[in-house]
Amino acid sequence: MTDASDGVLVDRVLAGDVDAFGILVDRYQDQMMRYVRHMGFSGPEAEDLVQDAFVRGFRHLKRCGDPSRFSGWLFRIVSNLCKTAGRKKSARVTVTDHDGIGRMPGDGKTPEDHAHARAVQDRVREALDTLPGDMKEALVLMYLEGESVSGIAEITGASPSAVKMRLKRGRDALRDRLAPLMEEELE
Repeated sequence: MTDASDGVLVDRVLAGDVDAFGILVDRYQDQMMRYVRHMGFSGPEAEDLVQDAFVRGFRHLKRCGDPSRFSGWLFRIVSNLCKTAGRKKSARVTVTDHDGIGRMPGDGKTPEDHAHARAVQDRVREALDTLPGDMKEALVLMYLEGESVSGIAEITGASPSAVKMRLKRGRDALRDRLAPLMEEELE
């Protein structure tokens, strides 16, 4: 049953098969955790947000309009929880390095090469952290989570044209913030 579609699993849960929801949790837990971490939460706080999203998802599963789009619906729950938690802590969110970004593989590069790459990654993270939340969210969903414009629109509740504008403005802002870094690279 682990290879069943989301729609089939949602239907099974709604029919009383609670174990089918466990398959959905297994399927999406890592992706939701990665998203929450990219949105600036870590440790127990990130785990609590993801767990809360799954609990809410289970309790309100009947509200999932299209069971085949369960992942987008769940992303919207997680996104809303992140926004609420972010407002509560009123702190600047940061992109963290929990999925192996920046690890040093045995690729033959020197420690100096790795240190330089890490410094560039840190500058990119810092630039991303300065963006308004809606731009940052759109960029994270598009480029780190692989969502489409329509998927981002569904998750965020924004229109596709608004998502496109957030992506454009976010890319433009990152380009402006990273221009000094690019100039340093060329020297």
